[in-house]
Amino acid sequence: MESTCSLAELVETDPRYRPLKEKLAGYEPGSDQYLSCLMDLCPLTECPDYQTYVRKQAAPVPGSQNDGYSPIYRNTLSPDRLLSCFDRKLATIYHHFLFSVRRWPNHDCLGFRPYDEESGKFLDYYQFWSFEEVERRSRRIGAGILSLVNVKRRKSLGCNDFIVAILSHNKPEWMLVDLGCQAYSLANTALYETLGVDTSHYIMNLTESPVLLFAKVNMSKVIEMLPNLKYVNTLVCLEDIEDDELRLFNESLFPMAKNSRDETISLFSLKQVERIGKMNEIPVIPPAPDTLYTISFTSGTTGQPKGVEMTHGHCAAGIAFTFSSIVLPEDAKTRQLHNMCFLPLAHIFQRMIVSFGLSMGIGLGFMHSSDPAVLVEDLKILKPDIIGLVPRILTRIETGIKISLQQSASKKFIANSILSAKKARLAAQDGEDHSLMNRLVYHPILNDKIRSSLGFDNGAMIITGSAPISPGTLKFLRTALDIGVRQGYGLTETFAGICLSEAHEKDPGSCGAIGVSVECRLKSVPEMGYDSSDLKGELQLRGPQIFNRYYKRPEETAEALDENLWFSTGDIASIDRRGRLSVIDRVKNFFKLSQGEYIAPEKIENVYLSSSPLITQAFVYGDSYKSYLVGILGIEIASVQKILGLKHPEVNGLPPSKLIEVINISKPLKKSFLLTINKYARNLQGFEKLHNVYVAIEPLKMEDEVITPTLKIKRAIASKHFKSILNNLYEEGSIIKEPKL
Repeated sequence: MESTCSLAELVETDPRYRPLKEKLAGYEPGSDQYLSCLMDLCPLTECPDYQTYVRKQAAPVPGSQNDGYSPIYRNTLSPDRLLSCFDRKLATIYHHFLFSVRRWPNHDCLGFRPYDEESGKFLDYYQFWSFEEVERRSRRIGAGILSLVNVKRRKSLGCNDFIVAILSHNKPEWMLVDLGCQAYSLANTALYETLGVDTSHYIMNLTESPVLLFAKVNMSKVIEMLPNLKYVNTLVCLEDIEDDELRLFNESLFPMAKNSRDETISLFSLKQVERIGKMNEIPVIPPAPDTLYTISFTSGTTGQPKGVEMTHGHCAAGIAFTFSSIVLPEDAKTRQLHNMCFLPLAHIFQRMIVSFGLSMGIGLGFMHSSDPAVLVEDLKILKPDIIGLVPRILTRIETGIKISLQQSASKKFIANSILSAKKARLAAQDGEDHSLMNRLVYHPILNDKIRSSLGFDNGAMIITGSAPISPGTLKFLRTALDIGVRQGYGLTETFAGICLSEAHEKDPGSCGAIGVSVECRLKSVPEMGYDSSDLKGELQLRGPQIFNRYYKRPEETAEALDENLWFSTGDIASIDRRGRLSVIDRVKNFFKLSQGEYIAPEKIENVYLSSSPLITQAFVYGDSYKSYLVGILGIEIASVQKILGLKHPEVNGLPPSKLIEVINISKPLKKSFLLTINKYARNLQGFEKLHNVYVAIEPLKMEDEVITPTLKIKRAIASKHFKSILNNLYEEGSIIKEPKL
């Protein structure tokens, strides 16, 4: 691997960035003024020439090809060196935050909708804590955690050799704790609320976490967990608890529970912890690039979850990648930007979005409830500029817009005319439509109204990841909203995104080119028919953004990282002529049917999900003694009802539960449904198409442990969970036997 550099060093030394260097000439390198100006000049994608970059976003390194492997690919923004950070003075995620505190002390930082006790309702505005206030409060919380934990452990108050555990949905307090940990070089780990008790026990005891911070709604779960938590001595509720309640717990319940070191367990509220930290100020312990930031557990598809160690250096490299590629609105210098924190903070994807936002002084708004159903309500109040969403939410938005536009014939005609015209414009060019027609006609008649109805009034960018999204959905949302929707790719092991598609590209569908902090290559997988000479194979990654090890799992680490530090992702990818990556399959997720055909279920699932607006979830299953596939599908009720209603009017007006029931028991209805989705799936061969299915609104649920929090299917568990349904599908036989399939 070639040497690394900072983004600032790249600009100073690469002749292609001379115009940027000249604009920075009046500032001392490394000074706040210099860094501020450089941030304002980013992203690098627009320098020196955006159109040149779009035509060739990644390129092979000369002489890097070996037998069984493709050439090594690097981003054309920095083809000779990988970026490790934005600047050497901003080499950790914590120093990025401190820089923002200095640059924008009074900017909105963490925001929430206040709750009115009298009415019992959340108010229709967002209240924000400033960057300066958040820094002060988080520092006190970090000091308070150190004090409480170490007094019980009989260690010095500044000792930070332990892991902080967080069990909560997204809240401003979650970020206060995270930033407090950063200030004192404390590593943390986040537990998904949907994790089973056994898995939570495993993570807590593996990390030997002495402190668990939790949302009040999880109080009963925490109490249930306590007898099996070996090391916890301090519990902290993120919300306020009445003093009498705290006294009751601490005097009655927790003295009965002791950890493995015979320490009693005490309960505090976060405000108490903050007050303790204020009274007992401990000098901050700033992290270094190799300081452990978080242990993010993958909740793997088999066995116990693996803890991915992410250092501050890994995160700083990820931030450098975002600065190289993310374009902020033109008025970002004069207006406060906001981001909606929708995806769980336990998910590394959301952490990356937050890290970039806090580095750019962007206010982070939190939903007033963990229920996704309230998303639009909060969006309409916050009106964020940037938001990260998963494909499942975007397909629902697409369906909602389409249904809304069908309400009257005149409205439908006007909308379809505008959408067709805009789609043609976007297909003819790479980049945003800046025409007068778009600004003066399309927006006031259609786009602005749709955006306002969803809270996207200020929308500049939507980022999506974690699962494939249909190119058709991308095209529709880009035309209907006139907002760039960017699809990314990344893993927990890469601090989320390592590539990101362009916002308004005319041929969407890829995940974009490999980023500036990582290099990649493809490894041939002959048993699955993938040859790296055709630029198809298992994706391997290397660079400053890639993890070093799994927590206390040396065998798995050695299996994932080879002697040259190449990380094998397990994903099958292709690289196009522009250097863009597309994930097309998954290694080892394949089996044989009775006639000898090899089946890659994940590839098939992705085709169905990306090609059909009728499907929201898919689990493809094949019995090696059978010649065809069956599946468990989640369906979009409104779309399915509309399609089936054309041929089967009896389904019109049926409630969702009844529609599900009749599809599953009526062969004619199920056949019509199967023929429709198989028609969409044109890229599949006949033996890869589904011949019988069971449908539900949301059959794949985290609480059933058939999918991970990152929405990957646990195939062995899913096969067992749906065993009776799958057996019944095969007993029923193939619903469709047309030779054209």
